Amino acid sequence: MTPTTEQALRELRQEDLLRAPCAACGSQLTFRAETQQLACTHCSATQPVAFTYTKLRENPLGKSLVSQELRPDRVVEERLFCCASCGARTRVSAEAPTLSCGFCGNHAINPEAQRTRLIEPAGVLPFCLGREAALGVFQRWIGNGWLAPNDLKAGAVLNNLHGIYLPFWTVDAHAHSTWSGERGTYYYETVTERDSQGRTVTRQERHTRWSYHNGTHGQFYDDVLLVASTSLQQQTLALGEVQQDFYLPEVVDYDPRVLLGWEAEVYSIDLQAGLAQARTIIREREHDACSNELGGDEQRSLDVRTTLSDESFKHLLLPLWLCAYVYRGQLYHFLINGQTGKISGSRPTSPWKVTLLVVLGLVLLAGAYWAWQRYGQRCVA
Repeated sequence: MTPTTEQALRELRQEDLLRAPCAACGSQLTFRAETQQLACTHCSATQPVAFTYTKLRENPLGKSLVSQELRPDRVVEERLFCCASCGARTRVSAEAPTLSCGFCGNHAINPEAQRTRLIEPAGVLPFCLGREAALGVFQRWIGNGWLAPNDLKAGAVLNNLHGIYLPFWTVDAHAHSTWSGERGTYYYETVTERDSQGRTVTRQERHTRWSYHNGTHGQFYDDVLLVASTSLQQQTLALGEVQQDFYLPEVVDYDPRVLLGWEAEVYSIDLQAGLAQARTIIREREHDACSNELGGDEQRSLDVRTTLSDESFKHLLLPLWLCAYVYRGQLYHFLINGQTGKISGSRPTSPWKVTLLVVLGLVLLAGAYWAWQRYGQRCVA
């Protein structure tokens, strides 16, 4: 069998798998988050999915990978659609002639699928939150903001709600750091002086005692999680909050059937860029850890030198609900973790509630200032 024929059969098997016809009626099966099974869109027949955990191994980051000389067993041919508006690339099944972009809502999608060699996902975290559950999370969240307008829950109109598997890199590494710096420790001396009325008063004057210290710190960093998509750059804060809630031990081996009925974006941040981000994060965490070891009330001249070893990576697909709603003509976005239901996004604020909060803050400050003026922190000798 020639390589070309072998590749064609491999692609055919993948496309047949993505079509996943129902054994009872031949209609398309889709993955249901509520039951964790495949379900027929026509006759409601179900088919179990046997999740496995045999492919979730760490891939060592050797020189060949860093230089993008990817081994053949780590790449896969994918059929993609590219959004001409925002550039997002989305995995599609063979029979999909057109597609609506899940990120910008644009319908002017490139009608020609392209083949792209990509690092195949090692694992996928199946959706646990269906559409109705996601709507419930939104309704509870939209009504809980204290500073939000009173009519927000009734006036917010969803105009977009869809689930998508977003690409992520995870990086493991051993970190070893050497550090040195100066620790400042506060101490106080009693100073006696006269106030403006000629009375003798005392006060405590703060000084800093500096001392030099050095040491080492080591730690293994497991599954440093990095989003591999640029499509949600305007929602970085919300994405950071919901991705912290993913429980990665529930990731299963990548199975294309789990994607049936859902969108799945292809990574736009490649492995080298993801690795650079992970190294930056690890070094920042090492700096914080060494700073904690130095201790003291103040620090200066802290120098941390970190080396990383035994680096490895995985490519994962994790579930998110991308959502938007309109309130009084303004569009607001939010994200929901498709595994746990953690939600984060933007909400309008009520001007009068904000004004009330500012007034209360000023009242408290005025009260504190009055107390300080009356009782102060001075004592008459």
